[in-house]
Amino acid sequence: MKIMITCLLGLLIAPLCAFGRPIGETKDEPRNQAGDLTLRLKSISFIEDNEFFNPIVQGYTLLGFFFQPELIYSPSSKISLRAGGHFLKYSGTEKFSQIRPVFSTTLNFSERTLITLGSLSGPEKHQLFDPIFHDERLYNEYVEDGMQLIHRDSHFFTDTWISWENFIFRGDSTREQFTSGESFRYTSSPIAGFMSIDIPVQLEAKHFGGQISDYPQKTESFFNFAGGAGLNFDINRKRGGEAGIEYLRFVNWMRNGDSISGITSGRASWIRGYYAYKALRVEAGYWNAHDFYSPNGNPIYSSVSDFNQGLVIHDRRIVTSTTSIRFFPVSFAEFYFAVDMFYDVDLGRFDQTYVLHINFDKLISLNSRRRNMNM
Repeated sequence: MKIMITCLLGLLIAPLCAFGRPIGETKDEPRNQAGDLTLRLKSISFIEDNEFFNPIVQGYTLLGFFFQPELIYSPSSKISLRAGGHFLKYSGTEKFSQIRPVFSTTLNFSERTLITLGSLSGPEKHQLFDPIFHDERLYNEYVEDGMQLIHRDSHFFTDTWISWENFIFRGDSTREQFTSGESFRYTSSPIAGFMSIDIPVQLEAKHFGGQISDYPQKTESFFNFAGGAGLNFDINRKRGGEAGIEYLRFVNWMRNGDSISGITSGRASWIRGYYAYKALRVEAGYWNAHDFYSPNGNPIYSSVSDFNQGLVIHDRRIVTSTTSIRFFPVSFAEFYFAVDMFYDVDLGRFDQTYVLHINFDKLISLNSRRRNMNM
């Protein structure tokens, strides 16, 4: 209950302490006028091949698509209602792995602040780092249900949310489960005309518990914190691309319960640089961790094996790199291809991830009067 109260306080406090705009390749939610009725067709077709041969995480491949049609109605410029469905299918299976309803109500406090109750707008909108919130969730955990408060302007971005993952009734034999978090980023105005400063701060909590159900496991709460600073440089007013360097510090700890792995706290640091030119982006970094663990993170960074129970590699040193191509052939479609490389210094081996997806996101006006006015 204390975890829930803390999350709710975060939702109320966030708009008073940040004023931000999301940074990165995320698409803002559409702003509708009173009386608008819109059909939104959202889909991602994806291939993710994880060529892992290490004792921490086994290799696996995700190949499939999801399709999410929605009707969006705005009875006023302040309120939008979304209703639809989410359909996830992996190639080689006969049935859909997920079929679930999508419904939410969004209240716009202003052009910069909105709150959503119900189905949220996609995990990539949180802009969390991969070690604490796996990028793969874009494909297999796209729908989150809960509440979300976003505030943004030209310098700040903040996203405070709760995603309720398992609801319980009195007498159930399973634990309630939810994730909550705060993602904050400040980006400065240009300094000397070519440089800017980034300051990200992220906090995530994962809770397993509940007072009204009868479950054999103990209550568990996992916390992850990430923060740091980065410098971004325009090269010849971006005609030569962009480059940057960032230092991040991660801390994890556990409350309640008895950790099977024996890890109750840990830490990590990640220094990385990037160069981007048009559709191409190249990143390289060095990950140095001791007893690091995040239940929602990419397990490749973890000290705890996700398949060898009880196996812990306390110290992890990994050289990381990503080469990606991202372009938009039309405004409503994105093509993305990336290769992630991980060299484990202590194990002396390479692991790789190959990702390819086509992201389709199209809005179609069903309001004939407004459509005629726009012709």
